[in-house]
Amino acid sequence: MKIAIHHRPGSYSDRWIEYCEENNIPYKIVNAYDTDIIQQVKDCDAFMWHHYHYDPIDALFAKQLLFSLEQAGKIVFPNFKTGWHYDDKLGQKYLFEACGIKSAHAYVFYDKKVAYNWIAHTDFPKVFKLRKGFGSRNVMLAHNKKEAKKFVRKAFGKGFPQFDGMRYFKDRFENYKSGKITLLNLIRSSFRIIIPPKYSRIMNKEIGYVYFQDFIPNEGFDYRIELTGEKAIALKRYVRPNDFRASGSHNNIYDNQLIEKDVIRFAFNIAEKLEMQTVALDIVRNKKTSELYLIEICYCYGLDEDEFDHGYWTKNGEWHDEKFDSRDWMVDAVIEEYNKKTNSMF
Repeated sequence: MKIAIHHRPGSYSDRWIEYCEENNIPYKIVNAYDTDIIQQVKDCDAFMWHHYHYDPIDALFAKQLLFSLEQAGKIVFPNFKTGWHYDDKLGQKYLFEACGIKSAHAYVFYDKKVAYNWIAHTDFPKVFKLRKGFGSRNVMLAHNKKEAKKFVRKAFGKGFPQFDGMRYFKDRFENYKSGKITLLNLIRSSFRIIIPPKYSRIMNKEIGYVYFQDFIPNEGFDYRIELTGEKAIALKRYVRPNDFRASGSHNNIYDNQLIEKDVIRFAFNIAEKLEMQTVALDIVRNKKTSELYLIEICYCYGLDEDEFDHGYWTKNGEWHDEKFDSRDWMVDAVIEEYNKKTNSMF
């Protein structure tokens, strides 16, 4: 077999290419942005692209290209079941409910009056989110009816930009106070208050809907499980100071002794049910009932090179104290899928 890889420096493709070379796996570098990309991958059996949701060009056509190739018979990464709901919390709400996945209950309204009526009869706090966002961006807490109505007015008024410069700076300031970034990084971050990133200037505002989610009372952390096939990275992420958000806090703890096996089972069961090639899951345990709830998912995740030294879990609940690179697992998953497809033909 031969794998076509769209190479973007700084993405998963850096390691994919190294891994193919180290293991004599035939591959070909292609450019997904070229108009003849279909012709470029014609002599390949698989196509891999670590597309990024905050690249406005990727967001414009990555899923359409990948799913077109998949429908034509190519093995792609990410495939449809893995990637259609990428950076789409609305899509994930419907997916979790349709598949019977135990998740934090989400409420979506496309009419202002209906949203107001719901607010009048529900309890608080509730988590308010936009459809898009990562690292807890575009995630806020409505403590009461007044705050919830404020979000609704804006959602059905001028809408929400893709990037909130002031909120971003406040998060970076907390990272500076905790020693996670330098003063120079903080100063650079301040420019985002005035000059938003390119994707925010190009992509449309979030407008015409509201999305709320039940707040799950917890002990100040969530579980982040990043799995491919039958292997998984697991960590605890603690919330920011005086905040409820764990994602993007960079306060991560890698310790297999702190990860309960029911969390590992819960994550693998979800990935199996959704038939995903790879997935990162944000999971919270209710401190009152000890029940686990899925918050959201993503086909890709930020890589902390240090995490590769902390071992990994396998589907059977066993801990493996050895070094690894989870990007290798992705190539292996594509090869395994190719072998299964080939063997089924005979």
